[in-house]
Amino acid sequence: MRLFRSRRLVHALIGVIVFVAVAGLYRLENAGRTAPLLNDLEFGFRDTLTATGRQNPVDNRLVFLALDNASRSLSDLDLKTFSRDLSPDSPEYHALALMTVPFPWSREVYALLCDRLLAAGARAVIFDIVFDSSRPGDDAFQDVIRRFPDRIVLGMDFKSETIGPGREATSWTIPNTSIIPDSSEDHSAVGFVTFWPGFNGVIRSAQYQATLEQLKGGIPPQEGRPAPSSLDLRAAMKLGPVNLSQPFRPRLVRFTGPPGTYPPVPLYQVFAYWQGNFGNGEALRDKVVLVGPAGTIAHDEHGTPFGMMPGPEIHLNMINALLHHAFLRELPPWTGDVLIALAVVAAWLLTILLKKTWLRGVAFVLLGAAFLFSVKLAYDYGNTVVLGIPPFLAFGVAGLVSFVYDFTHETLEKLRIRRTLEAYVSKDVVREVLDNPASYLSKLGGQREKVALIVTDLRGFTTMSEEMDSHQLVAQLNEYLSLMVDDIFSQRGSVDKFIGDAILAVWGHVKSEGSAKDATLAIEAALLMRESLRRLNADWQSRDLKTFQMGIGVNFGEVIFGNIGSSRKMEPTVIGDAVNVASRLEGLTKDYGRDLLVGEAAADLVKDAFRLQFVDKVTMKGKTKPLRIYSVVSRSEEALEPQMAAYLEAYDLAQASYSAGNFKEAGALFENCRQYWPEDSLLQTYLQRCAAFQAHPSEGVWTGVHVAEHK
Repeated sequence: MRLFRSRRLVHALIGVIVFVAVAGLYRLENAGRTAPLLNDLEFGFRDTLTATGRQNPVDNRLVFLALDNASRSLSDLDLKTFSRDLSPDSPEYHALALMTVPFPWSREVYALLCDRLLAAGARAVIFDIVFDSSRPGDDAFQDVIRRFPDRIVLGMDFKSETIGPGREATSWTIPNTSIIPDSSEDHSAVGFVTFWPGFNGVIRSAQYQATLEQLKGGIPPQEGRPAPSSLDLRAAMKLGPVNLSQPFRPRLVRFTGPPGTYPPVPLYQVFAYWQGNFGNGEALRDKVVLVGPAGTIAHDEHGTPFGMMPGPEIHLNMINALLHHAFLRELPPWTGDVLIALAVVAAWLLTILLKKTWLRGVAFVLLGAAFLFSVKLAYDYGNTVVLGIPPFLAFGVAGLVSFVYDFTHETLEKLRIRRTLEAYVSKDVVREVLDNPASYLSKLGGQREKVALIVTDLRGFTTMSEEMDSHQLVAQLNEYLSLMVDDIFSQRGSVDKFIGDAILAVWGHVKSEGSAKDATLAIEAALLMRESLRRLNADWQSRDLKTFQMGIGVNFGEVIFGNIGSSRKMEPTVIGDAVNVASRLEGLTKDYGRDLLVGEAAADLVKDAFRLQFVDKVTMKGKTKPLRIYSVVSRSEEALEPQMAAYLEAYDLAQASYSAGNFKEAGALFENCRQYWPEDSLLQTYLQRCAAFQAHPSEGVWTGVHVAEHK
């Protein structure tokens, strides 16, 4: 419980740090005190929502008449082509003739354009052009404005100039008085065309009214004082009443679509194809016509969420938003802190409640995606801009840092446990315990398993401990045990316990590789241990130290594996008859002159992997059932020396006679074996038995079973 509380507190602290970092960074960015990393991501996300989300429907009452490349580059050849259908005395021909001269044209062109459009029933003609200087044709333009009052709107621009160190002059650039004699910034036939880009120079909002004071220093307009209106507001008012509360506040608009949503109609077509393309003006009835530059030579493009867009198309988007009140509201700044806080709380809850890594990862991905999707829904259908990226980033960072902490903590804990366990069991077994702790812990409650076992013991160790210097004895014993444990671990075994100089090693109780494989690994370990002791003794002899002699018993059988002991001291171990038999086998090595004896069950499992020699059929003390025991001659794939092959063949013949009770013949055959291995004490044992049985024949039926007189 204490660990659980500690973990919760650590992850809560991670959440607090992430909240302070993300919320603080976002505030610093908004205050302009640091690089706009989060704002870059946030506004990029918002622009993606704009470009891919719900858009404002196109209002067909708006028409874009373009001063495009085709209109601005008419030639005499074009005029001759049009003249086939036009009378040289017609206004159309005259307008086209004026358009063949290099741009800028005489303003009579615009006068003829307005006259034609308004006479055909257009609601208004809006010019996204600033006519700030006097030019030919101004009188004709002035005349048409006078004849169609309140139906023509000209552009006005906001201009800011540096006039000295630290000094700026701001003013409105209004139409020339040669066009509108009483021109002023608040004239009903004038609207400003200026855009005020937002973050990263992208236009996302519309300013429908503004004063110089407001634009220069954020000073609210004085009540009752006339204020300039935008071209967009003027245009929208031509189509009906406009309900615009707080007109001086910039408004986030819902765009109508990408560039080309309002397809530009070349201006020259009004004169060249009036009947065919416009139905003699019927197609423009009750519509507002926006006249403005388009094309590569116009240099009137601005950044939008859709990329670069011609200025007139941006105005059309702003007009359409005003007509349909398609505005987005942005939540107060404090809601961003709340969302970031909620994000880290959500990350904390997921971290605490979900322990499995994959489940936590899936939950984080799904919840993060759900949050971003909810931001999109709020944008598309709630007309609300919800802070998206900083909360999402806080959620992800808090979750990632918490995961890294848990992973690091768990890795270090596993490493600590691994190092502890590797002092007792092989690395493979440790890996199994750590990878499947639930399975291992369930076994500790007590479980029957079929295992392979090794029991080793040193010959005459009690006598040596009395004769040798204690420090030297401990040093040699540790050196011996270190090598033995390494050999056991190399064959993926586990050291169950040390009992003084004795070792109990087990295969298959934690992770079994199959009975035959477990038994094979146990015997391989025994062979390695025997070879390691041989080398160790040779080294000790060279240093004039006492040598060790070892006996090894290998058995296979069922044991109970569990956490055994008292409430004050417990240890995982194996108990059962198979363990006792392995220990008895080790004890019998002294009687048969073999340092390695294998029980019948293990021998049956490894008979294909090793060349075995039958040793005896023995009933152990305290047992009633006889057990066949074997010694290991070599691995099956190893070639035998001819002398050893002859010995084994002769030995098998002798054992056959002995088992049949022909002791005289068996004695002779065992004697014959001595020519191949004179010092074999096992032969001596059988020769003594044969002689004894001949001198004192046993009563009853001969079974070939020897009864052991000691454990």
